[in-house]
Amino acid sequence: MNIIIFLIGVIICLIYSMSFVWEMKKEKRRKEMELLDNKYYYARNHSNERVKQPKRKKGSQSRMKNYNWKK
Repeated sequence: MNIIIFLIGVIICLIYSMSFVWEMKKEKRRKEMELLDNKYYYARNHSNERVKQPKRKKGSQSRMKNYNWKK
């Protein structure tokens, strides 16, 4: 009787460990597919490019500096 209980415990332990390894492999494969899917994301999505306005004078900033914080 003790041998039967021991064998059932071994079988349950093996099933648990095999499922754990299977899940780890599945997760690794899913992460690899995500990396491959997003590999050229920035290279292929340039349909939203906007044309920038040229600067009025060389070295000018695009917005005014406001250094008058003290009142």
